[in-house]
Amino acid sequence: MIKKNKILKSALLLLLTLGTGTTHAVDWDVYGSVRVGVEAVDPDNNPGNFDSYYGIRDAYSRFGLKVSHAINDNWSIMGHLEAPFDFANMKVQSPYNDRDDLRIGKVQVSGPLGTAWYGRGWMAYYNYIAYPVDYFSSYYSGWATFTTFRREKTFYYATPSIKGFQFALANTDDNGGASDNREQYVLSYSNNGLNIAIGHDDLNNNSYSIDGIAASYTTGPWYIAAKYEELDYDVPSVYDGDSVSNLLVQYAIDDKNTVRGMLAEVGWDYGDTVLHLGWDHQYTDKLKFFVEYYEEESTAAISNEKKSTFLGSPAFNDPADSGGQIITVGLRYDFNL
Repeated sequence: MIKKNKILKSALLLLLTLGTGTTHAVDWDVYGSVRVGVEAVDPDNNPGNFDSYYGIRDAYSRFGLKVSHAINDNWSIMGHLEAPFDFANMKVQSPYNDRDDLRIGKVQVSGPLGTAWYGRGWMAYYNYIAYPVDYFSSYYSGWATFTTFRREKTFYYATPSIKGFQFALANTDDNGGASDNREQYVLSYSNNGLNIAIGHDDLNNNSYSIDGIAASYTTGPWYIAAKYEELDYDVPSVYDGDSVSNLLVQYAIDDKNTVRGMLAEVGWDYGDTVLHLGWDHQYTDKLKFFVEYYEEESTAAISNEKKSTFLGSPAFNDPADSGGQIITVGLRYDFNL
């Protein structure tokens, strides 16, 4: 946590220094997003780690601060801090990993040459390959992928869009000595509602990589997206060649109601066949209600009530042995101070 605080303090001090004695103002944005669901969980346990239950599950609530400064008409700098809050357990932690007490902590520079940042933030491979099918509102969104979402000590760079083409990279340097250093490269193309991206996620110390391709298309009320990922090990492994395939279809009924469904096939014994259905109702600009059904064939997201599903967490509890199904009803409330 000490290293994280150094990044955050450096970002804020730099912005405040730049804003002192200049005609350009420093803009502050304090925000939050409360996301909570009530769920009915029915695990397919054999012989059984836990029984069916009703409970509350946080859906990645967060609170954050953005401090930005326009250096001139073309260039700007921003410091961004964001922390999770698990409302089901009333703790500053991710509902997935109770050791994760910081979502974002980075310093970012943007201008005509693109955007670059250093710290902890959303990775390049996730942004272009995994995110196109990560559109659900509950805790169970985003599981059907092999990649990671955010990492500390990351350098990220994305070029400006040139005739629809954009290149992005992310390099994580010695992530706390863990065998999860990553080098990511993505090339994307966008034109008239069509988005296509290919990406490579190389895990140096683990000696394996993930290759992926994603495509999405928006036309009127329809949004359709597909993704394919494949594992490639440098040494022989039973997981070599395992893959993930996703198909997401979304339809906006009107300005307030959106329905979506996703079917995925996930290898690595991490879900296998996954079905995810959802309905969002945007009650106001800041308040949204959601209802979702999630079903997985093998162990992945479904676990005991309020427990972390991250293996390294002290609060980790054995997940369902053979997947299961859930129904969750919840809300999302966004606000700015």
